[in-house]
Amino acid sequence: MEDDYYEENDYNYEFEENNQQEKKLIQNEIIFLDESEINKERNKIIDEAKEYLFLNDDEAKLAMIYYNWNIDKLENWFQNVDENRIKAGIDICKESDTELKKKGIISNSEYCLICYEEKNENFFSLKCGHQFCADCWTEYLQEKIKSPLSALYATCPQNGCNLIVFERIFKKYLKNKKSLDKLDKSIFGNFINRNGDIKQCPNEYCHLYAKSSNHGNIEVNCPCKTFYCFSCGKEGHRPCSCEIYNKFISIKRETSQEEDDQRWIEANTKECPHCHQKIQKSQGCNYMFCDPKAGGCGNAFCYVCENDWSKHNDHFKCNRYTEKVKEKERKAKEIQKELEKDLKKYERYDFYYSRYKNLENSVTICQTTFEKYLNEKINLIYAMQHCGIGDFILNILHTIINAKRTLKNTYIFGYYMKETKNKELFEYSQGILEFTTESLHKLLIDENLNMLIEAEKDDFILSFQKYKEKVEQKISVIEKYKINLINEIENKFIGDLDNKLIDLKL
Repeated sequence: MEDDYYEENDYNYEFEENNQQEKKLIQNEIIFLDESEINKERNKIIDEAKEYLFLNDDEAKLAMIYYNWNIDKLENWFQNVDENRIKAGIDICKESDTELKKKGIISNSEYCLICYEEKNENFFSLKCGHQFCADCWTEYLQEKIKSPLSALYATCPQNGCNLIVFERIFKKYLKNKKSLDKLDKSIFGNFINRNGDIKQCPNEYCHLYAKSSNHGNIEVNCPCKTFYCFSCGKEGHRPCSCEIYNKFISIKRETSQEEDDQRWIEANTKECPHCHQKIQKSQGCNYMFCDPKAGGCGNAFCYVCENDWSKHNDHFKCNRYTEKVKEKERKAKEIQKELEKDLKKYERYDFYYSRYKNLENSVTICQTTFEKYLNEKINLIYAMQHCGIGDFILNILHTIINAKRTLKNTYIFGYYMKETKNKELFEYSQGILEFTTESLHKLLIDENLNMLIEAEKDDFILSFQKYKEKVEQKISVIEKYKINLINEIENKFIGDLDNKLIDLKL
């Protein structure tokens, strides 16, 4: 028993160490923040701007709003400080100041420029000197806060002045809680919506935000289990670009099928020349009867020339060439060719979409019913062997899920690839990754896990070691081919996309 105890603890420590390394890897790529931490991030950026640009708190906030909270852009400030201060709304534009003075609007006047109340101790102006009373400031800012997305860009109440109102002034004159709450939402929303380093989880029930300095094609696996693209906020789709992914999923096969059906009707049926009911040739002969039972008029006509059948009498008239016949036959052939061409387009799309959808469904099953099934197996192994290998088993599942997510999106890329030698290399790598992933998946089904559950106590360690070696070998291959395939698609095969197919509207 003592030997078993040490073996068990050594084993658990190994996986705990691996988990810690995995967590550090994730944190190096993406940091998850809640709302309180977002506010701290904002304050941190403001402090950096104050120190770097030699600005006060009010001015630093305006500078960062001007630069969309991108701290890397601060170095551009010193290229033309005066112009940047004006663009940020800190200093008044000389042209605006001159124009206002021409209109008789002066700074530091003795009355409110809105209601003309005489100046008193409650008057306030921005750096421009345009004086307004407290009541007019409050009314003006309450109106501005009704549009939270643009509130922080509100300029001085004096029309024509470019100075932007400080956040501090909003807080000074907005009295009721409802307006102050709107202000807080405006401040928070401006920061996360304009800041390219921070993205909100698209799950409406999640309140976490992902922070990353990498703005490339990266995927976020939120702790709430929502998997999304950092760039566009939709489902993770690496190695496909946002453009290719959105193009593929926007194809509406159902609508196009209706169009196909309409073209098939035009190519394979004729209208009754009397009542215009559509009739399909079903028995081989050219005699067409517009059956009243099917809503027809009861007249008969020739399928070839569309004249009344009675006109044929003792010999056909429709074997004679006329321009009218020629035009009708040409139109029918054109419709048929168009239909066949479109069917080929759909055959290609359906091939790739069916495999994309199969992998999507597989990922969903792995995340729901299959994970529940594995947890039941893990509990059985623990009950029988008194050994916790839950993290190891679930790590296998997560490897499978990640591989299938990548494979799913490679079928989107494959759909848009030209038929070149690179396409063959792509399909080879894709095939190995898919085969190895399925082989690993097989190691999680009953016959393999039952082997561990049913093993004798003394045989368990040897059985598990063999099982572990098989798993690690397959995981190594999966990770290798997954990384290589992603790199090849993003760097090598990207030039093999068929732009005509991308631009094609099905």
